[in-house]
Amino acid sequence: MIMDDELPIDPRETDYLDHYDMSSATNFFELKTQLADLGFNDPTLVDALRESIFTAEYAVISAGYKETINDFRFTGWFEFHRNMESGAYELEQYQAMLYDFDGRAADMMLDKDINKTEALEVLRTEFSRNEPDLTLYWPMTRQTMQTYFLNINQNQMNTENLNYLQKQLLNLGFGEKSNDELEKNIKSGKKEFTIPTSQEYNKQNVDYTLHYKAGDNNEMYFFNKYDASLRDKEMQQTFYINKGGAITAKEAYNLMEGRAVHKQLENSEGEKYNAWIVIDKENKTDNGNFKLRPFTEGWNYKPERAIDKMDIVGINDEGAREKLMKSLEKGNRHQVTALKDGKEVKLYIEANPAEHRVNLTNYKGEAQQLEHYKKPEFKNENKKDQKQAQSTEDAPEKKQRKGAKMKV
Repeated sequence: MIMDDELPIDPRETDYLDHYDMSSATNFFELKTQLADLGFNDPTLVDALRESIFTAEYAVISAGYKETINDFRFTGWFEFHRNMESGAYELEQYQAMLYDFDGRAADMMLDKDINKTEALEVLRTEFSRNEPDLTLYWPMTRQTMQTYFLNINQNQMNTENLNYLQKQLLNLGFGEKSNDELEKNIKSGKKEFTIPTSQEYNKQNVDYTLHYKAGDNNEMYFFNKYDASLRDKEMQQTFYINKGGAITAKEAYNLMEGRAVHKQLENSEGEKYNAWIVIDKENKTDNGNFKLRPFTEGWNYKPERAIDKMDIVGINDEGAREKLMKSLEKGNRHQVTALKDGKEVKLYIEANPAEHRVNLTNYKGEAQQLEHYKKPEFKNENKKDQKQAQSTEDAPEKKQRKGAKMKV
């Protein structure tokens, strides 16, 4: 039975040290227990501590520790200072260091209540960041360790957020030139910010203002919208980044130029649908933005009906037709070479869903007739249609077939 004034010291620890006073034995036992509670119970360290205490002649004694853990060498250095009043040695802080076999190292001073597992977690985190630097938290207390991991988590989240937003800019056609400005603003912690940028299409300059805003909990930034304006025209439009299908920088330019773009959209119920859209320059929303006019699948606009009738050079080459169709869907004026009376003519084609046709212009910008560029088998199509229409007028009792599709 252990009395209240007794210490639970194993006699084997002190039998051979009877000539030393019990205060040293007590001090050794307390420090040994303190190190064990921190996770340091290596026999070599314990022996060094014992030797230092029972032969102590100085105000400060020390003991070292080292261990190989996977691909790292972990060391600890403990200094014990003599309390001038009690005469006992005390541990206030200790130094821990982690090396890898490439010569990199991270080290820190830790308060006496930071254990080995926690020390290793901090040091390994520094290696994962590839920037070992703990001087801001030196020495590390319980409070500064919590601050350290909060900052690490915030930095990691900011990095992931930054990578996502930079990828988003690439996907929307803004390139990488705004990356540095984006990173600087995210690190500043602003609630919201804007970034100006510009692009050039067909020798026309387009200015953009990108709008970013932090979420409700200030955890992540979101790219909400961007303003686009044509420098040589009094035309400005705001485009919103939504889940359904954001308008790219080039598509925004094409829309402002009056062309149509084919996108996957999303209604208020979250249902996705495909539609051709154009800017309705006759109508504005309450915030002054021009409305977008959609032509859904029910409108039944298919520009390929006209494309497949045209005598376009190389259209049957692998991937050529698909490339042309995708270009039209992005709102581009796509250049092709077509045959007119056996001669090659350079044309520009663009989609025109509002009028159920494609627009054709030559290099001078002059409008061209589709009929002049049709394949031979479709040349007389209009004449046949006219004859059918005349026949219907001459025989009113024969009604036109219900549900006939519009010709392109």
